[in-house]
Amino acid sequence: MNKINSISKRSVVFAHCLGGVLVLLLISMGVPTLNAQNSGENLQSSVQISKSSTNSYQIVNETAYIKPFFDTSYIISGSSNLLNNSQNIINSTIINDFLSSPTAGYIMQQNNSSNSTSNATNVLPALPNPFVDQETISATIQQQLSDAINSAIDIDYSEVDIECTFGNKIQVWKCDVYSLPT
Repeated sequence: MNKINSISKRSVVFAHCLGGVLVLLLISMGVPTLNAQNSGENLQSSVQISKSSTNSYQIVNETAYIKPFFDTSYIISGSSNLLNNSQNIINSTIINDFLSSPTAGYIMQQNNSSNSTSNATNVLPALPNPFVDQETISATIQQQLSDAINSAIDIDYSEVDIECTFGNKIQVWKCDVYSLPT
């Protein structure tokens, strides 16, 4: 009987301590109204990046291959001024995200042509690598984003959307700027 009373007393003490900790946490986590922003201010003072990706895989002999067509699209939204001020973080965010995707290794270079001749005495050249390296991917994304953000800065609207589409052929990558006047 003493053991049961001891357990129930410990439970009551534990419950009171836990309740006190919860109250303390709720008080300490509260945001003073002087520092709070309403949702309208928060939306106007941020840059939003959204990603949409479509790809498919084919399994042949228990090996998965990515099909030759895929698209990754990013939509960057914000004011011209905020896009300008956030250009470095926008670039690094999209480049890091894209390079970590499974499709990054399947980006094709511009057409490679070999100058092989039909003369049998010549040594045949090695096949060129059809895929681009990560540095080329990074540089191309950065250039596309830079051009689009500079266009958005020239527009100087309060809300601008930049849509970048990156497929499996690097030469057709593009970023377009859309905006509505206020």
